[in-house]
Amino acid sequence: MALSITVFLTTFLFEDIALGLALAFIAQNKITFMDGFLACSLGIAVGDLGLYYIGRLASRISYFEKKIRSPQLRTLVSELSQTNKMAYAIVISRMLPGTRLPTYLAAGLINYSILKFFLLTLLSVGLWVFVALSIGATFLSFFADHWLLALIGFILILTLVQKGLLLMKDPWHRKASYHAWRRWLHFEFWPAWFFYLPIVPYYLLLSLRHRSLLLPFYANPNLKHGGLIGESKWDFLQHLNSMAQTTLPAVKISKKQTVHEIHSMLGKKSIDYPFIAKPDIGQRGFGVRIIKSEAEFVDYLDASEEDVIIQRKSQYPCEAGVFYIKIPQGGKSFIFSITDKKFPAVQGDGVTQLGDLILQDSRARIIAATYFQRHRESLEKVLSKNEIYPLSECGNHCQGAIFLNGVSLASPKLLAAIEEVVEKIPNFYFGRIDLRYQDPQSLTEGQSFEIVEINGAGSEATHIWDSRTTIYEAYRVLFNQWSLLFLIGAEIKSQGNAPRPQIFQFLIDCAKVYFRKNPLSISS
Repeated sequence: MALSITVFLTTFLFEDIALGLALAFIAQNKITFMDGFLACSLGIAVGDLGLYYIGRLASRISYFEKKIRSPQLRTLVSELSQTNKMAYAIVISRMLPGTRLPTYLAAGLINYSILKFFLLTLLSVGLWVFVALSIGATFLSFFADHWLLALIGFILILTLVQKGLLLMKDPWHRKASYHAWRRWLHFEFWPAWFFYLPIVPYYLLLSLRHRSLLLPFYANPNLKHGGLIGESKWDFLQHLNSMAQTTLPAVKISKKQTVHEIHSMLGKKSIDYPFIAKPDIGQRGFGVRIIKSEAEFVDYLDASEEDVIIQRKSQYPCEAGVFYIKIPQGGKSFIFSITDKKFPAVQGDGVTQLGDLILQDSRARIIAATYFQRHRESLEKVLSKNEIYPLSECGNHCQGAIFLNGVSLASPKLLAAIEEVVEKIPNFYFGRIDLRYQDPQSLTEGQSFEIVEINGAGSEATHIWDSRTTIYEAYRVLFNQWSLLFLIGAEIKSQGNAPRPQIFQFLIDCAKVYFRKNPLSISS
C-alpha cells in the first residue's frame, strides 16, 4: 500500500517518473499491475483536476472576468460549451506534449462542466496509463529474456522519436519528408547499401572463378587498397604535370598549419578566392566546398578533421567523369564510360519562396532534404522573376548533380589526351578522371579541359545514374566493370611484385569513411 501511495504522490511532481516507478515495482512483484494502474491514473487525474480549478479560480479575477465577458470570447465560450470541440481538445491534449496545461486551464476559465471534464480526463488518463504500463511491462519482460533484441527495439524507438521531433520542429524538413518516398520509385536515389546488394553475390562468383577474394586490391598497385577506398587525392594530384594546361594548381594542407602559412602556399600557386576545398580522403562528394572568403575558409578548417586539398576553381562551365581502363598485358586502354554532369537550378517567379520552388521541381523534391540543408539560410527567400538559383555547383550525384550518359563525348583524341594525363601516375590501370571542360566539341577533340580529381578501383561508371538508364542496363554495366577489375587484379598479381592487401587496415578505413559525421557532410 505504501508503494502505491508513493506512486500516487509522485504523479504530482513528474508523471513520467511515476510511471517508471510503477513499472519497476510491478516488475519486482512489489505491487500488482492493477495497483500501479490505479495509483497512476488517480494521481494524474487529480492533478489534471487541479489545473482545471486553477483556471476556474482565475476566471473570478476581474481581469480575466472582463476578458471572458467580451462579445468575441462569449461567442467562442458558448460554442465550446455547446459543441464537442472542448471535449475533443481535452482528450487529444493528453497525447500531445505541451498542450495539456493551456487546455485544462482554459476549460476552467470558461467554466466548462466539471462533471464532463472529470469523466473525459479520467477516460483519457486511464487509457494513456494502461497503454504506457502495458507496453512498458511487455518491454521489461521481453528485455529480461531477449535483451539484445529489446535493446535494438529501444534504439529504433528512440530514432523514430528523434525524427518525429525533428519533423515537428522544422517545417521545411517536414515538407521534404512528404516526398522522401519518391526516391524508391527511381533506383538512382536508392540507398547505396540497397542498390549494391546484387554486386555481393557477383563479387563472390568472380572470386570463385579467379580463386581469390582480394584481386581488386591489386588493380592499382601503387595506391592504398588499389584505390577501393581511403586513398589520398594527393596521391594522384602530386604526379600531374604542373605545367600542363589540364592541371589545376593544388596544395595539400594540414590542421597544424596557420592560416598565414596556408595563404603563403596558395600565393605561390596563384590560387585565390574563390577556390575548391575538399578532404584529402573523401568519398561520394564528402566535404567538397567552394570557398569564397577567408571567413568561410576559417570555418571550413575548424570543421575539418583531416588534411585538406585546396585547388584553384576551374573556369570551365561543364563537368564530366571519364572512366579509364588499361589492360596490363598488351597495354590496351579504352574509355569504359563517360558521365556528363549537369548542375540543377530553379527559376524564380517573383512570388514563390526558394524552398517551395525546390518542392515544385519533380526531380529536386525527391532529394529536397539535401538541398534544404545546403540552402537552409535562403529557403524563405523569394526569387525575383526569371532569377536562376543554382542548387548544386559540385559534380556529385549524391549531393544533387544530374548525371547523363556522355558516350557521345568519347573519341580517340580524348582517349589520347587522357592517356597523356594518367601516364604520369605510376601503375594506374583502373579509375575515373573527373574534369571540367569548355564545351562538348573541344572535349571530343581532347582540348580545353582541366583535371578536378582522379579516383581508383572504387570508382564506378556513373553514367548508370542517368534517369533514362534501366536497372537492367545499370547492373549489366556494373557486372562488366567488376569483371574487368578482377581481370586486371589477376594480371597484376601474377607479376609477383604488388604489395599484399592489408585487410584489417581496409576495414578500419571503411569504418572511418562510412561512419564519419560532421558539418562537412553536405557539399556545395
